[in-house]
Amino acid sequence: MDGIPSWVLLIFTFLIIFPVSNSEEENVKQALVQFMAKLSPGNGQNNRNWGWNMTSDPCKDRWVGVVCDSRLQTVKKIVLDRFNFTGTLDASSLCMVKSLTLLSVRSNNIVGILPEEMGNCTSLTHLYISENNFSGAIPEALSLLNNLKRSDISNNQFSGGISTMSRISGLTSFLAQDNELTGKIPDFNFSDLQQFNVSNNNFIGQIPDVQGRFGADSFSGNPGLCGKPLLNACPPSAAPPSAEP
Repeated sequence: MDGIPSWVLLIFTFLIIFPVSNSEEENVKQALVQFMAKLSPGNGQNNRNWGWNMTSDPCKDRWVGVVCDSRLQTVKKIVLDRFNFTGTLDASSLCMVKSLTLLSVRSNNIVGILPEEMGNCTSLTHLYISENNFSGAIPEALSLLNNLKRSDISNNQFSGGISTMSRISGLTSFLAQDNELTGKIPDFNFSDLQQFNVSNNNFIGQIPDVQGRFGADSFSGNPGLCGKPLLNACPPSAAPPSAEP
């Protein structure tokens, strides 16, 4: 290959690499189109101005609700609040977008569970899914989201406990009011939390020490809760049985 000019080799190398990167972009686009197809079956894709199809680009063509990194031209945020979506959240497709840091689908009518595959959205820092019709348990895989800072799952029909969320060390905001959550409130790192609300659920037991950072309004509407900052004190613990002589 001594007789081949270096510029020819450079072009040849470029032609080899370029289809690979283009294929990766197509995979991301396909994943987003699949995500929208599940979120809003039969809608959106029929609107030429909407985007969210395989014949356009989410960044260059500015798909509705998509915010991109201006330099890298990668999808950073998806904000689809108040679109009256009635489908489900396809996390397996969504989390193929590895650059995604924020998902907001507030105030829709999305149904079904929050899938375990949400744990694959490892770059996610903000998760806003309030005011929908999500149900079922909070997936254990959310504890894998080490970059998650803010989560709002309020005004849904989630059930079960919230121990998963307490294992996310960097969490600064957790809003879960107006659900059907149960069990005891685990020990969060309350010193780092700026917002915390679990009111109007079905929690029981003594409230952990919140270090005076949150008032009664963060815990009200849970008849089985007791202790500060609520006014109803917890009953004294049962005395241990005396040892027999």
